[in-house]
Amino acid sequence: MPSLQPYKGCTVIDINPGLGLWSSKIHDIIQPRKHYFAESPQSPFLPHLASVASQENSRYHLLTWEDKDCWKPDRYVAEGLLPPFEASNSQEPNKSILVIANSTISPPKHRTRNFGSKSHIVLLDWVHSIRRRIGFHACGAVRMLLWCPTKDTTAIVPRTIVSRSKISLSLEMTCHVEQIVGSDETARGKQKIRDQTVELTNAKRVFERMRDSGITFPAGRESELYKQVQEDSKHADDDDAGIKTSGATVRVRGWHKELQDLQQEFAAGEFAKAKGMRPGDQSKIPRGADWTWTPKYARKVELENNLKHIHKRTQATEQLLQEQAKIDTLGARATSLPSNDPQKYAMLQEMRERKEKLQERLDKTMNPHVREEFFNFKHDRKASSLVPPLLMWDQRRAESMKAYDEEFYPEHSLSLLDIEPKQPLLYPLAEGDGSLSSKLLSALFQNGKNNLTTLDKLAPGAFDALVPKVPALTDPNRGGERDVRDLPISRLTPEMAYGLTKAWMEWPFKPDLIDL
Repeated sequence: MPSLQPYKGCTVIDINPGLGLWSSKIHDIIQPRKHYFAESPQSPFLPHLASVASQENSRYHLLTWEDKDCWKPDRYVAEGLLPPFEASNSQEPNKSILVIANSTISPPKHRTRNFGSKSHIVLLDWVHSIRRRIGFHACGAVRMLLWCPTKDTTAIVPRTIVSRSKISLSLEMTCHVEQIVGSDETARGKQKIRDQTVELTNAKRVFERMRDSGITFPAGRESELYKQVQEDSKHADDDDAGIKTSGATVRVRGWHKELQDLQQEFAAGEFAKAKGMRPGDQSKIPRGADWTWTPKYARKVELENNLKHIHKRTQATEQLLQEQAKIDTLGARATSLPSNDPQKYAMLQEMRERKEKLQERLDKTMNPHVREEFFNFKHDRKASSLVPPLLMWDQRRAESMKAYDEEFYPEHSLSLLDIEPKQPLLYPLAEGDGSLSSKLLSALFQNGKNNLTTLDKLAPGAFDALVPKVPALTDPNRGGERDVRDLPISRLTPEMAYGLTKAWMEWPFKPDLIDL
């Protein structure tokens, strides 16, 4: 990990290290001045950690604290393990401390509406501390490497706009989060289906960045997405590279390989079409004949019908998306023209007409999957077209390395996140503003598909009062929409969230924070 070289000789705070095997690798790379194991008194790994820490000239030190104390910076200061934190206005990251942690050990005792896991609580506290420059971040923002359950990454590093949440937006405002290690479950789990056109386009960019930077994976650590893009790059000039239909890329499912195998076996004469027929006989069965398909042929027909249905649905969705792209192009061009330009009015008129016709087509669409995919994919494509892309997943510097559940004890699907604070903060918030931003985002993200008219549910008149104060909301070139009602809350950019917070603070008719 070349990016860890600046941390050589730092102090490592290692929370819930387990057996410390991975911790020892980090230790060997950066040769810390001191390395503190902070582990719960109930941990079964204490005897092993104590043995490591007690070795002669060891830089490891074992702290047997309750889990809640392990996460409290003041406890380390009180014990004389870290120097007193003094408030600083430094815009440079603090590289004298590196936190590595494991949030899979102690789940929260009480699940609440906003927190589903220990990882989410840890990261929201981390964001809060960065903004206020307190705790570990008092002398400069501190980096953290965090192991967490793979299922938690859906909210932390979402791959679709509809999966974004208060947690991911809060992180985007203060940190860059990179998934270093993951499993292919990351792409499944609770993640919504991702537009494969967007997925593959961004994956190719990442592949090119890795190739240009000389980044390679150890054998067996390549993700399925990486292997797919790597294989596609070998056949870049082939017309049939990938699974496509009319410009739309079909998501590769597990049964695609099964269908390909069955088709090849049938063509090779390895099984018959129906009972009583010879293997390899592809003649049609006469009408009225008494016949029964063989199990393998019946399965082949079932999967072929599935693929036809998916192709038809994909084509319908792609046609709608292409029309939406034309509308968006008109809107962006019109926005860039001065208000007195006659072309501006003509473009806006054409845009409105196309939008009405598109809505009519959607209303007539009987397949609910087409409507849902159109909504999700439309916003994924708009977010991906921004520079930089809105989702941190699409900003990744490299693909994540693949990990296997059986590599962890107890067996579990885990991911490693690199949380690196952005310095200086582009969207600094004062203490009161930070609390308000958290409250405001919690209220808005009750349903991320809603638009900003939800503001009126928080306070009457808030929508009309606040939206005009945030120009980015209506600027397509900054991620907004000309008609702000077309912008779902899940597509708010950090700039928009910051602008809404400041506008709310300045609004004379805002309710008290406690009433939100």
